Amino acid sequence: MTEPWCPTPHDLDGIFADLRAYPCAVLAVSGGSDSVALMHLVARWAREIGADGSRISVATVDHGLRPGSQDDARFVLAEAERLGFAATVLPWRGDKPVQGVQVRARAARYDLLGQYAVMGGVLPCAIVTAHTEDDQAETLLMRLARGSGADGLQGMRPVRALTAYPGVDVVRPLLGVGRGALRSYLAAAGGRWVDDPSNADERFERVRIRAAATVLDRLGLTPRMLALAAQRQRRAVEALDVVTDRLAAAALQLNGGMFGRIDGRLFGAEPMEIRVRLLQRVLGMFGGRSPPAELAQVETLAELLARDGAVRTTLGGCEVRACRAEIRIYRERGRAALEAVDLAAGDHVTWDNRFSIRVVRSPNPIRVRALDPATFAMVRRHARSRLLPPARAAATLPAVWSGETLISVGGLPPELLPGSSARPDARIETRFIFLPQDRGP
Repeated sequence: MTEPWCPTPHDLDGIFADLRAYPCAVLAVSGGSDSVALMHLVARWAREIGADGSRISVATVDHGLRPGSQDDARFVLAEAERLGFAATVLPWRGDKPVQGVQVRARAARYDLLGQYAVMGGVLPCAIVTAHTEDDQAETLLMRLARGSGADGLQGMRPVRALTAYPGVDVVRPLLGVGRGALRSYLAAAGGRWVDDPSNADERFERVRIRAAATVLDRLGLTPRMLALAAQRQRRAVEALDVVTDRLAAAALQLNGGMFGRIDGRLFGAEPMEIRVRLLQRVLGMFGGRSPPAELAQVETLAELLARDGAVRTTLGGCEVRACRAEIRIYRERGRAALEAVDLAAGDHVTWDNRFSIRVVRSPNPIRVRALDPATFAMVRRHARSRLLPPARAAATLPAVWSGETLISVGGLPPELLPGSSARPDARIETRFIFLPQDRGP
């Protein structure tokens, strides 16, 4: 009989080393064996290092997708309390999807966990999940089946930012531990868990991958070797990112978020992989809330730029205008509704995932809406020959108004606006931000 996995205090300190950087940690626990084992291991680690237990809490998401989900949530609350953790249930409310259930449920789960972490008021905060070495191997196989590129084949990262919630990271300390080891540890400790029936439903891709585990093992495609391949691929991705960063520093101008300009000569001198990566990055910056372009689409665009030079197309919520000398990329007008938002002093909004707008001081209500053609024509007459965005790009910029007075336009220096010396008693901070599209979970 195989001995149960029994990590030493030194082992645990290595496994949970990343958590030391966070004053707050939320354990994401479903009630399954992996996440309950995570809860037991963290409780033991916290005791052994003398950590403040109040900084660690447990959250379980009740997706409401099947009968009995509330019982599972109550089980997690009881187990967390027994281990000394404060715990809460986060219900997924509203209509549930008929198709793409697992993808939508995952997105909802991270939204709920991110909101909970931010509401706690202690940042940075780690959302700690129980993804295992087996999960990593399954993820890699699923992405291989889709023909993923370098980013996808690095699998799940041990730490990644939850970009919609600044200051919140997803931390996966158990990627080097197998599912069998966790279950053996939990059983030896007298722990209990619940089994989710969906884990046996072969309509789901991950379940079908698990069903093939025996065949894969005989071929040498064990979870350990697949996870090792993902780890090595991650190292290659880090190197590619360094080269892409260098190209961006030399060739890319963001113009305050009005439009991106890439030097065509410097861009064309790089290997195709680096060109594709820079295009992905800039499309993600300017695409706003639009779904990101697929890798195959970006590859096609890069090949088109190399072959033709002169290009006019749309992709990923952006317009692309290129000649041999430069490539211009900006938000596509009309692709997605650009919201109008009313703000008051102290309010903050992220507008179209591109502009962070904060009202520091204002005696009057503030309204943010897309820059209209008549106002842009007025700005253009005032600015004369100074740098301005193309009219199509200008129509996607946020204009900040106090009544009938234009306060600011995203990306434009204040001195370019008409009446810039006669602003009302208001201070509005507007800055271009980049919420990177996630390259894998």
